[in-house]
Amino acid sequence: MMDQSAGHRPVESAAGEGEVRLATGRILFSICAGIMALHIVSVVTRSVVEPGEGAFDDVLALLNAAQERSLAGWWTAALLMTCSLAALTAFRLAGGPSTAANSRRVAWPWLVLAVVFALLSLDEIVSLHERGARWTAAVVDSSSPLARLGWTIPAGAILLASLAILIPAFRALPARARTLVLIGLGTSIAAALGMELVNVALSSAGAPYASRLVAMAIEEAAEMTGVVIVLLGVLTAVQVRWTNHHLTLAYAD
Repeated sequence: MMDQSAGHRPVESAAGEGEVRLATGRILFSICAGIMALHIVSVVTRSVVEPGEGAFDDVLALLNAAQERSLAGWWTAALLMTCSLAALTAFRLAGGPSTAANSRRVAWPWLVLAVVFALLSLDEIVSLHERGARWTAAVVDSSSPLARLGWTIPAGAILLASLAILIPAFRALPARARTLVLIGLGTSIAAALGMELVNVALSSAGAPYASRLVAMAIEEAAEMTGVVIVLLGVLTAVQVRWTNHHLTLAYAD
């Protein structure tokens, strides 16, 4: 939105929107790298020092990305909630009266994604998928190989069922946003489900615990990387400009 009421041409930020997104991506990826570095420090320290129960052990557990309630889990949840808020912003802008793309067909996919990202953020915080492991245990015989798959079975079923809504939503997204969101979600989902299966295989084969730690580290790093890519994809649909000392938002289809 351009404000020319004072008779002046709008003054926009010197940095282009692409450069701003690139800088944002670098910052977010750097934070992810820092969190994974702390994870490595935690794992190495625990293996060398072997701390007992106490504050020091709690700190190491907080830094261990393989733990459910950890710094990595909090960061991923925060990223997902930011994705949800950004998608909700895109929904409002796409359906607003001041945009050319004023139609339900353009707006509703962003609302769907906002809900999906909020639910994924909630799962990171309260570990809903762990309840899925109990559901699997309740219906699958403990001696069956399927019992080892835990939460991946209900998660896979939910993912397949949700495709009926997600596929039309993705098809309605702008091409650039759709590409990045799909790459990001694909990376995160492949890491969460795929590396969980790898861990099950390593455990069944009696592989050294160190190899499982590596697999878990790869899983967490890929999940965070995927969510950052998703966020950058959503932000391509939100045009941010600094005009005449006013911050304006617009939908970029």
